[in-house]
Amino acid sequence: PEPLGPSQPRPAPLTMQLLKIAVVLVSLAYASAFSHPAAVRVARPAVARSSVVNMRLGGSNGLNFFGNRPGRTGGSSGGMRRGSSGDGAVGGGGSGSDSGSSGMSESGDSGKNIFGDIWSGYMTMLEEKPILTKALTSFTGFAIGDILVQKFVDPKETGFDWGRFARFSSFGALIHGPTGHWFYGNLDSLIPGATARKVATKVFIDQVLWNPIFGVMFFGYMAATEGKGPLAVATRIKNELLVQVTGSWKVWPIAHAINFAFIPTNQRILYINFVQIGYNMFLSVIGNRGA
Repeated sequence: PEPLGPSQPRPAPLTMQLLKIAVVLVSLAYASAFSHPAAVRVARPAVARSSVVNMRLGGSNGLNFFGNRPGRTGGSSGGMRRGSSGDGAVGGGGSGSDSGSSGMSESGDSGKNIFGDIWSGYMTMLEEKPILTKALTSFTGFAIGDILVQKFVDPKETGFDWGRFARFSSFGALIHGPTGHWFYGNLDSLIPGATARKVATKVFIDQVLWNPIFGVMFFGYMAATEGKGPLAVATRIKNELLVQVTGSWKVWPIAHAINFAFIPTNQRILYINFVQIGYNMFLSVIGNRGA
């Protein structure tokens, strides 16, 4: 990294202050999350491990994330049906067709259940290893965003830039996932509930306070991992931060209103990364300008 010479201009005080705040917050997020991982975990109702955990977007009788009724891990058949009264056995005598249809139903249900099993496994990982799971989730979201940009939006004659891909996706794993775990967990702890007023308050805090801090972390990380010195890091932040913040205001207020109103705390990073694939393409472009 180039040293700061006497003739070089010093970084703007506000930019450096924001950069220091971002470094402190990243350190705090890691220290808090790894020292007390359960401190920002929101308790969920106990469910059987074999059950598909419901991500409800409605009342208590709503469907779960994969369209099944709560409490079922299978399809509509509920497993193999017993024979009619009087048979005394499963698919007993005189019920050959019923037994056959039951077998076909069970086979069909197992096919439908694969997504439920994946979801159940993901929720188990969130419960047991929340930080690692969210880090990997963000890694995936940022990786997909950069791949789409490099393949379809900003392809280079030199081919796929693996260094750029590593910088961008590692930011998702090392910064976005862990700090998101810390920030959204504490935000929901400080402002519990999902009334209109509380949702609006959370959106305001996210977009007015956390949004620029996220931008400082993002551009600072990208410039630093490119081998830039302190002046270049501060210059990148100064030049790109306003573009990122105002771009965020066009997407995230509505997305986060849905997020804070309907999505459980431990699933926020997953939801954000689904929405953020398109936004990550925008970040990938502006984050690599001047690389």
